[in-house]
Amino acid sequence: MCQLLGMNCADKTDFGFSFRGFCQRGGCTDIHSHGWGLCSYEGAGLRSFHDTLPAYQSPLASLVSNYPMKTHNMIAHVRYATQGAVNLENVHPFSREMWGIQWCFAHNGDVPKYSSMDNFQNHLLGNTPVGKKTFNPVGDTDSEAVFCAILNALNAEFDQLPTLQVLHETLKRLCDEILRGRQQETIFNFLLGCGQYTLFAYSWPGRRPGSQVWNGLYYIVRQPPFSTAQLVDIDYSIDFAKQNIPTDRIAVITTKPLTHEKDWKEMKRGELIMFDKGLPYRAPSECEAVERQGRGLLSKSFGKSPLLKPHAGDLSTVLKSNAAEGIFQLNG
Repeated sequence: MCQLLGMNCADKTDFGFSFRGFCQRGGCTDIHSHGWGLCSYEGAGLRSFHDTLPAYQSPLASLVSNYPMKTHNMIAHVRYATQGAVNLENVHPFSREMWGIQWCFAHNGDVPKYSSMDNFQNHLLGNTPVGKKTFNPVGDTDSEAVFCAILNALNAEFDQLPTLQVLHETLKRLCDEILRGRQQETIFNFLLGCGQYTLFAYSWPGRRPGSQVWNGLYYIVRQPPFSTAQLVDIDYSIDFAKQNIPTDRIAVITTKPLTHEKDWKEMKRGELIMFDKGLPYRAPSECEAVERQGRGLLSKSFGKSPLLKPHAGDLSTVLKSNAAEGIFQLNG
């Protein structure tokens, strides 16, 4: 199995600390030695780095760890190959342009419905029309195939940019369809970047009794008052109070907790969470509050679907839900 790392931030933030610890899992403290990749948004653009070397030995990974890049949104992956050869086209994250937006995707697990090209051709997800797939895999992993299937389904469903609420609903329905009939064999944990602000995380099946492999996701939200964090995989710590400003808030999503902090939260089985400005949004209705702040999908090429009538309780619902976890809305 592979491991995932995502970061979503209120203000542009350096990801070097988390990535440094994460790289150790690429062949040093764990077995994921079959390549690594990272995608980081800069405005509407997407910086992408991929290598077939183990992350902890890769000169490119070392360069990225020490390069002063800041972003609102990033995804990284270290690979343990269970399907597909160890070559560059099979290294996550995968990326595609759709609707004038850069999408990127990283996956941990096995998806039997997309384990071969024949399966990809035969399993048309959602309303994807026969013979009209816009997105096709370059490599031979089930991960890239299911990413392309999701994009094809979204592309078939909408002729305008969907609102975040509708996108959340649609992605959850597509996840349910991918699992249907193969729940026991399928391990489907992914991070999906939808442009510079929006990150989705999905977890299936989560913790499994007796398994030596983690099949879920954790997340933590760091915000004022900041404290010191110590990495699990390497003797390195940082005092975030000296590094961050009062308006900073950072959500970190990963396969296993990267630090010894006590605030890591395990995602529920089958849960889909949208992150924006470092805040988790668990229900489609909660996402409308983000849309009304002008932080939905952004494109120069496609028009936007109209918002539904306002739901006065949406913002208060997400604030109450997050407050119960000690996560609060910041001014600015």
